[in-house]
Amino acid sequence: TARIGTATTIIVTDSDPGGKKQSSHALKKNLHLSVTAYTFDTTFVSLLSKRSIAALYTHIFDRSEHRRTHQSNKPPPPRRRRSPINKMTEIELDYSLFGDLLIKPSTGETAQPEDVLMDKLILLYFGAHWSSPCLKFTPKLHLFNQLQGNKEEYEIVFCSMDRSQEEYDEYSEEMPWWCLPYAISTLPKLAEIYQASGLPYLVVLDLDGTVITKEGVQNLRMDPVGKRFPWRPQPLVDLMPTTYLASTLKEHPIEDLEEKYIMLYFASKNDALCEEFTPWLIKAYNILKGRRQGDFELLFVSSDGNQADFDSFFAGMPWGAVPYSDRGAKANLEKRLEITSYPSLVMLGPINYDEGEDRPIINPDIRSLIETGDYISDFPYYPKPYGDFCTTTDDINTHKCLIVFHENGGMDEQDEVEEAVKQAAIDYRGDEIIKFYWAFDDEAPLCATTRQACDLEFSEEA
Repeated sequence: TARIGTATTIIVTDSDPGGKKQSSHALKKNLHLSVTAYTFDTTFVSLLSKRSIAALYTHIFDRSEHRRTHQSNKPPPPRRRRSPINKMTEIELDYSLFGDLLIKPSTGETAQPEDVLMDKLILLYFGAHWSSPCLKFTPKLHLFNQLQGNKEEYEIVFCSMDRSQEEYDEYSEEMPWWCLPYAISTLPKLAEIYQASGLPYLVVLDLDGTVITKEGVQNLRMDPVGKRFPWRPQPLVDLMPTTYLASTLKEHPIEDLEEKYIMLYFASKNDALCEEFTPWLIKAYNILKGRRQGDFELLFVSSDGNQADFDSFFAGMPWGAVPYSDRGAKANLEKRLEITSYPSLVMLGPINYDEGEDRPIINPDIRSLIETGDYISDFPYYPKPYGDFCTTTDDINTHKCLIVFHENGGMDEQDEVEEAVKQAAIDYRGDEIIKFYWAFDDEAPLCATTRQACDLEFSEEA
């Protein structure tokens, strides 16, 4: 089942109220007849106006018209700090998310966000007076702040989740750092972008706006005086095992793979999905080995409960593995790569000696590419901003989506819709991560669940 709730999702239907299917050209032309859109969050669902979504669709599919409509005398937006979150798109740190003014309740100071945050590390502290864990954590943050010798390097920004102005005032009155005004309209978006799902929550942003860590609370508890601040993640090369097992069970030094791409396969013998996926991965691996010039390797990272299960599962694999005995490497890699389910397949690049001698994370999830057979021509699989909604393994809660349903269209129409969605994704130049999807299989679980959640009826008529 799909989790719908923590990000905004725009659904574009493919039929008018009478159920007549339209080509992508007709869909665009007659959009006022066929669009239904919803905004999701954890607490509400609201119907957006058809007119506004029609404008959005025109913006996406007609770049020239979009450019004409934006040639106006509007004042320039606030400057933003570039933050290359991933290969899918490039976004910027939007200072407007902090409102017009930041305040220091303890001194009464106010300042424009850019003036005090530009070119500094930023610690976003999401907390609330009603949260007892926050009441215990805030003194630790005070101590950390007092002990830091060079406070010019960073700024703390309190993002209040309080339920009333009175609670906010009482909680923030002695805070020596900057605070967002109470109930600022951009707070939900800020919490969504940085995935503030629990309290207390501390995110550390680098000078260029990229996320250094979302585990600031845990880091501060383990390092209360900030000796290792700003708690940058360890390089992947330091988390890899010192040796790996070849399929022959012979051990080799991990340095042998320094110049190769590495796929890390996180799986378990007793997991039904892993059992189903592994034969597909074996097929893909053998095909790629026949086509590539020895520039990649695949390593199995076992989540089996014992050595015997590892031995049994690994015996049928044609690739290498992290030794089962090295549980530390397994745990560190899973934490660093945010592995939360199995099977997971991650693509790492060769060691980059020009940028800190680490392995870049090229794509944190290439499982769907193997399942759909799209692994021949696009190696090493940099993420694309588009995909098939019916087969995707993306977590659609982490980014905004535009989904075009066209289940009953003919093959030519579906090809046309797919190409239109791909082109729209390529042309998109917005500030936020938006992924574009097409959906043609009415029996795909994610499609059916999404239609049901959005109350979008499916017509069997062509």
